[in-house]
Amino acid sequence: MKYTNAGLALALVLAFALPQVALGQDAGADIIEEVIVTATKREESIQEVPIAVSAFLGEDLLARGVEDLYGLAEVAPSIAVYSSNSTSNGGTLRIRGVGTTGNNPGLEAAVGTFIDGIYRSRAGLAFNDLTDIDRVEILRGPQGTLFGKNTVAGAVNIVTRKPAFENTLDVTLGAGNFSSREMAVVGNGILSEDVLAGRVTYAYRQRDGYYENIDTGEGYDDRDRHNLRMQLLWTPNEDVEVRIIGDRTERDESCCPAAFWIPGPTSPAVASLGGNIEPFAVGDSVRVGVNYEPYETVSDQGLSVDVLWDMGNGVSFRSITAQRDYEVSRGQDIDFTSADILHPQDTDESFGNFSQEVQLYGETDDFSWLVGAYLYTEDLESDEYIVFSNDGGRFFGLLVGNPAVAPIFAGDPAGRGVPGQGYDALYFSDTTGWSAFSHNTWRATDRFDVTVGLRYSTEEKDAGAIINGAPFGQSIDDPFCGAIPIASLCDNLSFNNTEDESEITGTLKGALAVTDEVNLYASYSRGYKAGGFNLDQEAVGFRDANGAPVDESRFDPETSDSLEVGAKVRGLDGRLTVNSALFHTTFDDFQLNTFTGLGFTVGNVKEVTSKGVEVESMMALGGGAYLTAGLTYADARYGEGLVPANSHLEGKRVTQSPLWQSSVSAFVERDLTDDWRFLVNVNWSHIGQANTGSDLDPEKVRGAFNLVNAQFGVRRGDGRYEAILWGRNLTDKTTNFLVFDSVFQGGSWHTFVNPPRMVGITVKINLF
Repeated sequence: MKYTNAGLALALVLAFALPQVALGQDAGADIIEEVIVTATKREESIQEVPIAVSAFLGEDLLARGVEDLYGLAEVAPSIAVYSSNSTSNGGTLRIRGVGTTGNNPGLEAAVGTFIDGIYRSRAGLAFNDLTDIDRVEILRGPQGTLFGKNTVAGAVNIVTRKPAFENTLDVTLGAGNFSSREMAVVGNGILSEDVLAGRVTYAYRQRDGYYENIDTGEGYDDRDRHNLRMQLLWTPNEDVEVRIIGDRTERDESCCPAAFWIPGPTSPAVASLGGNIEPFAVGDSVRVGVNYEPYETVSDQGLSVDVLWDMGNGVSFRSITAQRDYEVSRGQDIDFTSADILHPQDTDESFGNFSQEVQLYGETDDFSWLVGAYLYTEDLESDEYIVFSNDGGRFFGLLVGNPAVAPIFAGDPAGRGVPGQGYDALYFSDTTGWSAFSHNTWRATDRFDVTVGLRYSTEEKDAGAIINGAPFGQSIDDPFCGAIPIASLCDNLSFNNTEDESEITGTLKGALAVTDEVNLYASYSRGYKAGGFNLDQEAVGFRDANGAPVDESRFDPETSDSLEVGAKVRGLDGRLTVNSALFHTTFDDFQLNTFTGLGFTVGNVKEVTSKGVEVESMMALGGGAYLTAGLTYADARYGEGLVPANSHLEGKRVTQSPLWQSSVSAFVERDLTDDWRFLVNVNWSHIGQANTGSDLDPEKVRGAFNLVNAQFGVRRGDGRYEAILWGRNLTDKTTNFLVFDSVFQGGSWHTFVNPPRMVGITVKINLF
């Protein structure tokens, strides 16, 4: 509670009291520039759009040290960003305490991610660097009408910079600790005056990892990323604009080892096989035992065509067509020890997505309207195996007190080319969905608007798994299961199922402009997340009374109903904005993904509620100084009347859901000489205590912690040269960011850890 009270007091004091004192001095003529967002598919001022949305311009994110999605949580306290055992599909976005946990490929995200209007089907598929960005919008609450894909908890809308009719070339170079290196080149050119322009963005980032191999000293969780984006903007006349975007990202990294958090009763057996069982302590460096090198290679590419046609008489047409292909190969020592118990879990995944969205919209003096349709397909494949390695049998023999059982686990009867027996699977899912939607605003009076939105969505999935090569409906196990039937690795079932579903969602809003500076709104919104199939070995794992394996692969769709009231206020002659919202959202059939120590189970929890308050403010202090502050209180809890399997969750807070999050940032840019300016930015963020496990095991609690980032630099007055010294996590706070059940080590827990202090320098040159 000390951190909670301190965060609340500091945010409120800085948001309201300090600006008043500062303005008593020479405030100058600084005002807060109007931020234009497209949260309603139209360009509107963030102070007038009746929705809880945070927006950050690309240059503002750079000034605050935000270079990827993980940094958003440090500047927008209603969002949280996590990753587990992979950055590719283990990423999680949470808004107001609610998100989709884990790296099960069968689960779509509760918080949708859109880049240039194109949906990324899993949060991890969007966890690339934020390079050459125009703005990032964080929309809170269900998005069930406007965005191509329904979401139940919110959306992150990323808009990249489009080509302009000017010739420019920028080069950015950087270096820092952990041998970090970065380079970015952005070139924009006129190909045909006022008709055709092009833009090329290339970024490279590399650094060493901070998870230290306790035996070799090698670092893991490194960065090695190449991002390329090429664009064409064609404007054949003043009424038509065509934007073509091709992009490709390649990553070759070592993600993600884990350290012991609590060694349990199985740890002596690990130690006897030469494994390290040294636990991580909060605030210390992180050392891990690894006898197989982790790896993760990613290839992500896409092509999109965005057509905007002003048809005249206030009517416009827009079409967004996109094809995306995402492939990842990853592997790691999944027992997370230096004992040779399990062979690396080699996994290959691929996602192929096609989408087509069309919109027709217009407005009159009293009415704004929009109708549209959306088509979406996805082809997904994932294969993996989990098998015992050289000491797997010996480890099991030590656990049961009978070394004679060790040979039972040896051999490779399935011809996998590995030391021991186990399990392998090929998962697949084909999805086709479409929706029709409308979003309309009636200006009832000069100061009161009513908005009504409605969407009909339908989706069909054909999904299944081939386990150990067994035909559909059958189970094939390796021989060890006949003697020791280990849950998850035995009694699995090959299956192939299809499912059709449809849902109606929408929104109803009222917005009142009390004055030119004060806007109030109240809204109801309904969101929807499709059901699906658990593409993990825990989909099946027991037999019925007749001894037949039971298919529990399917989970039901999830819906959310949200009530919200908000206020958006400008004051002090444009030098202050304060935006706030009260919210209450109920999630029905919440999709809960739980790691059991070897695989994931997916089931529907009857009800989850998220309620609370958000406040965001910004103040121009004068003389080039600005102050922002944000505070979110989100109480996300499971409801009552849950099924017996989930009864232990009743009334408890949802996983990875802190009650309090807050951030405060101060930015100053002033003249240093006639030709040079200096700039300073300091950002403090607070994340409250949370339980990081889906089962809310008390050993998985992560304490509250604070992060401090800062940037200090100089910039030439014409913007041609810039040099920035930057630091992230300056207090070097490392903590048990996510705790999970140790694999095959009942009673033990491992943890992933947040990055330690990182510092460096970045130099930017505008060549022309």
